[in-house]
Amino acid sequence: MALSVVAAHFGGIFGMKFVGGQMAVQAFYIISGFYMSYILNQKYIGAKSSYKLFIGNRFLRLYPVYWTVLLFTVFFCIYVNYKTSGNSFPVFGNYQKVEANLFSFIFLALSNIFIFGQDMVMFLGINSASGQLFFTDNFTNTSPQLFTFLFVPQAWTLELEMLFYLIAPFILRRKPPVIFIIIICSIAIRIWSFNYFNTINDPWTYRFFPFEIAFFLSGYICYRLFLKIRQYSCKPKIAWYFLFGMLLFTILFYHLPSVGLKFLPFSLKELFYFLGIIITIPILFHHLKNRTWDNRLGELSYPVYISHMFVGMVCSFQAEKFFKQSWVIALCTIILSFLLNKFISQPIEKIRQARLASKV
Repeated sequence: MALSVVAAHFGGIFGMKFVGGQMAVQAFYIISGFYMSYILNQKYIGAKSSYKLFIGNRFLRLYPVYWTVLLFTVFFCIYVNYKTSGNSFPVFGNYQKVEANLFSFIFLALSNIFIFGQDMVMFLGINSASGQLFFTDNFTNTSPQLFTFLFVPQAWTLELEMLFYLIAPFILRRKPPVIFIIIICSIAIRIWSFNYFNTINDPWTYRFFPFEIAFFLSGYICYRLFLKIRQYSCKPKIAWYFLFGMLLFTILFYHLPSVGLKFLPFSLKELFYFLGIIITIPILFHHLKNRTWDNRLGELSYPVYISHMFVGMVCSFQAEKFFKQSWVIALCTIILSFLLNKFISQPIEKIRQARLASKV
């Protein structure tokens, strides 16, 4: 999924565009919802059910790697400005062109540091003359586009993740009917808005949290399926069938015909893909969760996602065209992600697990 986002931002990898950025992000939402459902009902229970413990551990998972990539990006932008004698100043140059007022500057600075507010950026524009922020229903019609003031622009999805973390303990421990009602309401609001307000463009497609909560909570459906699956003894090879099936679906997705329904904001192939994710996740988790290689690959997913734009920026400033190829960017991203995981995530993981163990 992370590579789908990389492919979407850099024009495909070996000609493969996979499922595109939007589908990959929404699939991430489902996976996140499943994992939060699992740990809240299997791990953060009893003496470990503290809301503070859960939120603290989730934020420890995200912030250290994010801040590392943020610092890398800031330092590289400064380096480029120095090397070009001030002729190029990535990201910072946008602040120089628009004299943001104090409120706008503080909002953007805090959004870059703490992530919260980055999703709101996609619903705002900035007046280049006054520096004032204003609401917009289509940020692509604004100039300059406010997301260009973000140093790690793809991190807006992390805000949605963290918003979900903040409410997850209050929802995912509820009885299934309550969660199903919330899913239905979220889907109904999306369809109603799509039909009556024509919310067919970005940012409404996958950045508006009330719409996306249905995807996060679809992960709870995965969790309920997992509870059923583990009661039966299924052969592990079934998991491999589903895994290769979804991999094939992902690779061929872009080339499959897109048949839409006028009243729905998703095509049939998108709906089938989401259904495939919901069915496949619990099967894979049941059979493959204890495999070391699978866990190692999973650990790279977040670093790949959060670092790929930085790697793309670095590669874009290289003179050789070789470094501008999407597969080279993807490979460099994977290498950097391995280092981020080894030197940032893994040491922090020990702290997270120690916090959890102390509550026994």
